[in-house]
Amino acid sequence: MALRSRPDFLVRVLYLVIAIPVSTVLAEATTSDRTYQAMGIESQKVLTGSVLTSRVMPKGGKQIVAMVTYFTGKRDEAQAINVRLEIFHQQGEDLSSFYARDFGKENGGYVARGELELVDLDGDGANEIIVGFDNLKDPLVQERKGEIILRDKGSFRTAWSGILEYDATRAARKIPVERRDRFNREVDVIGTLRTQGITLFMKKTVIAVAGERLSEPKVVTETFPLRSDH
Repeated sequence: MALRSRPDFLVRVLYLVIAIPVSTVLAEATTSDRTYQAMGIESQKVLTGSVLTSRVMPKGGKQIVAMVTYFTGKRDEAQAINVRLEIFHQQGEDLSSFYARDFGKENGGYVARGELELVDLDGDGANEIIVGFDNLKDPLVQERKGEIILRDKGSFRTAWSGILEYDATRAARKIPVERRDRFNREVDVIGTLRTQGITLFMKKTVIAVAGERLSEPKVVTETFPLRSDH
């Protein structure tokens, strides 16, 4: 489907990018530009980009971690915007990629507003990678997907994946009533650190259930396995 058949899609993406600020701080422009070039992305097509220099491996020096939302130049609305993650080793001015994800491809398109956080969740001195992006397949459902990626036994793996934000309260005709909920999740860093990263603690704030708004939000503590190598 061509972009001109659904102009509201692009307007919606631009609103999300402009109205909601990226939570992480960009690296200096030269590092960002070199990273975009290494990813094969033209700087002028970047909507938002988090390019951070930090340790994401238990040993050795720092790496460059980039999460970039950009225009692809494709007219298909599903593929017009993409979100990618890539990790690089840096040697002088040279960048060598050793881990990459294409969330647009994995999601079947309709992605936007990629964000990146680096947080040490197990106290080993290396940061875990927390990513989030919008899934815009249904214009009546607000859904934000997330993953926690960590280094494990010599490679990176997704330790947790799920929904960070969800609001289906407006989709009365398409979504069954039992799924018309509204909630958001955030990582409980302190709670997770207390277990040395073995258990992931998350706080889920429930705002509406089955299309009915609660009198006040209900906060639920959720736990998930994170690491098993401690």
